[in-house]
Amino acid sequence: MFAIATLASLFTLASMAVADTMLAAVYTPGNNSLVMNPNFPVPTAEEGEVVLKVAACGVCHTDVFFISAARPDPRTYVMGHEIIGTPVQIGPGVLSNISTSQLYGVHLFDPTSTDPVNEQNGLGRDGGYAEFVVVNQFQLIPVPDGLAPEVATVATDSLTTVFNAVNNNAQVKQGDRVLIYGAGGLGHQAVQLAKHLGATVFVVDIRPEARQLALSLGAEQAFDPIDFTDVVGNGTFSVDTVIDFVASAQSFALSQGAVAFKVTGTGVDWARVARHGRIVVVGISAETLTFDSGDLILSDIDVSSSIYGSPDDMRSAFDLLAQVGGDQYYLQSPPDKRVRFQGIVKPVVTVAALEDVNSVLSSLTAHQITGRTVVVPGLNSNTRR
Repeated sequence: MFAIATLASLFTLASMAVADTMLAAVYTPGNNSLVMNPNFPVPTAEEGEVVLKVAACGVCHTDVFFISAARPDPRTYVMGHEIIGTPVQIGPGVLSNISTSQLYGVHLFDPTSTDPVNEQNGLGRDGGYAEFVVVNQFQLIPVPDGLAPEVATVATDSLTTVFNAVNNNAQVKQGDRVLIYGAGGLGHQAVQLAKHLGATVFVVDIRPEARQLALSLGAEQAFDPIDFTDVVGNGTFSVDTVIDFVASAQSFALSQGAVAFKVTGTGVDWARVARHGRIVVVGISAETLTFDSGDLILSDIDVSSSIYGSPDDMRSAFDLLAQVGGDQYYLQSPPDKRVRFQGIVKPVVTVAALEDVNSVLSSLTAHQITGRTVVVPGLNSNTRR
């Protein structure tokens, strides 16, 4: 059991001064973009809380979903939930293992909250599109040594979500045929994880650049939706599992065709009946997905959803990023900002300044981003507070 912090360290400040105000990108109901506030109050740590200096924060399609009012939210708060940072203020009652010299990732769910799903940093509570953020101590998970914060952001949400979907819910294993529907920010990581687990991986994506990326990451074949409709319709293509990161009416219908049980000229494949075709829905959209229960039963299809992951899943995601797994990769950013890394999963990461977060969100809305984009406070200035 961890010891409680001593009285002298109950309220610890890092050596650098923390200003009273900061730049923050604020979600405001009725606005179709975030409000950039350069004088937002810097938070302070209360009982059991830690203030982090934000090193990087990933930009997620969930933010687009809320800003578009697909699911209206009446609250006002700083967005950004894929947070990496270093403690600069430690509140009373925080365990002594929290260090101001350690880089941490923030797990989305605060275990002390009475409503952890609807009260997350960046989704209801103030988040990481800011210079500082306050979190509960039990949300903090150490980042492995040597892992760049820009890369580490993907473990706080996207890769944790992918790990839960691919490893835990889809239970992908050696020899499986797996289709990744949508090779975007999450999907391109899912391709790599499914390959790592021994599957033969296929991809569907409307964007040529996403299909090319998937092939470069080890996908066996990459379809556009039109070609995929043809091969599913004529019965020449099937897989054991579909992991759907799009969640549109089209993707869901085609996924059912791809995993449906079929009687061939050689009779019934009873081994296939025993393991079921599987669809795991991960994407969020405003579309309604429909199915006929009789079709699902007769086609022997299991349908499930997958959301985020546990703190242990997040630790596994960090491990996948930190393990040496082949060639070195670079962040997609200016030469003086490039970060070299290598891991089992190598996400494509582009770095932008916090001031540019609305431009990033617009590009994400228009499906113009391949991989993940991360915003960094102070990237446009020589010094950070």
